[in-house]
Amino acid sequence: MQEQREHEQATTQPVDGRSAEEQLLRDALGDELRGGLRVLSHEPYGRGALTGFEEAGTARAWYVDTSGKRVDSETGLVLGDPQQPQARIWLHPADPRLPALSPASFPDAATTLMARMGVVIDQRPELLVYRPGKRAMFRMREGVRETYLKVVRPSSSAAIVHLQESLRAGGVPVPTITAWSELGIVLTEAAAGVPLTARLDELDPERLLDSIDALRERMAAVDTGRDARASLASRTPWYVSRLRAALDRHDRRDGARLEGLLASVERSLEASDAAAPDDADRRTVHGDLHVGQLFVDADGSSRIAGVIDIDTAGLGDPADDEAAMIGHLVASIALSRADPARAAGFRRLLDASVARWLAPGRPGRGRVAHRTAVHVLAHALTPTERGDLETAEAELALGLEILGRGRSAGSGR
Repeated sequence: MQEQREHEQATTQPVDGRSAEEQLLRDALGDELRGGLRVLSHEPYGRGALTGFEEAGTARAWYVDTSGKRVDSETGLVLGDPQQPQARIWLHPADPRLPALSPASFPDAATTLMARMGVVIDQRPELLVYRPGKRAMFRMREGVRETYLKVVRPSSSAAIVHLQESLRAGGVPVPTITAWSELGIVLTEAAAGVPLTARLDELDPERLLDSIDALRERMAAVDTGRDARASLASRTPWYVSRLRAALDRHDRRDGARLEGLLASVERSLEASDAAAPDDADRRTVHGDLHVGQLFVDADGSSRIAGVIDIDTAGLGDPADDEAAMIGHLVASIALSRADPARAAGFRRLLDASVARWLAPGRPGRGRVAHRTAVHVLAHALTPTERGDLETAEAELALGLEILGRGRSAGSGR
């Protein structure tokens, strides 16, 4: 049930090592919270941010939206003026911008929903990806057969279908759409091939990158009639300020090394090319390209067989896709420290990617370096806010290592 409260005096500054968003949540819910809170996600949105918290000892996840943006229908708690809310709080899966998320999340409702699209399922929905306020992806199963249900904003579903069909017609191996609804639902078959991350030890990095570049060329030839997701470069000040705010909530001795690494990344940003590309250099790009979006042939040929999550695609800067790949590999290595073999597989791909896309003198290298630094900062934010300073340090240190390669040889624009 929707609930609205006036909360004109809500806390907006960190208290006792808590972020402003966590303090808002605690002030609003009080004794309703039964466990500690751990940051799940944190992204800039509107004039504020969208932050997720996992409640310890429960299966509950809370989301705090300080964007100031309106929604068609409230699904939780509104703080302040309902027309211009200071914050909006909801309990997953009651995302006010994704009305199809709730029915897709619960077995009985999901069974009914899928049946309306002619698909039978006999297992619980499996949530694979959730970007609050933006999209979610579920794996739906009947026996060994899998289909994938994407939940998006209702206003976006038709455009996403058109985009995916345009790319497919242009030879981009995106999954086949089998049904969709203006309620914000897109149903697809499984992607061709096997997940790239399942074949790390078998891949030839150079052949794989050749295939990725060939995929990017096919995408570049498609006129999507839209812009790609905004470059992370536009959010640089936000990531820097949030990282510094998160560091300020830790003991200075614990955060000293991370503070030094952050300062070095900031200097790297200042030394690289933050400029937008010339119009002539803009192409259709994926917009969020990384190894988790790619599938390879099952025969071990290192050839790309499929690509997913193309909602972000459109006209943009090729440097953004290259930086996204590199930044994600940096984060993957840091997160795989307990699995040396897996980390080594990611490292082989990272080294090859850096040698190719951050090569000294390569045209556009400066933009790739700048965007890579921003991606590294973005990946380091969540572990810092969770108190996992070791992971954040590993990410920033590795990012600085690769950004330092060949810098003295000239950046290239």
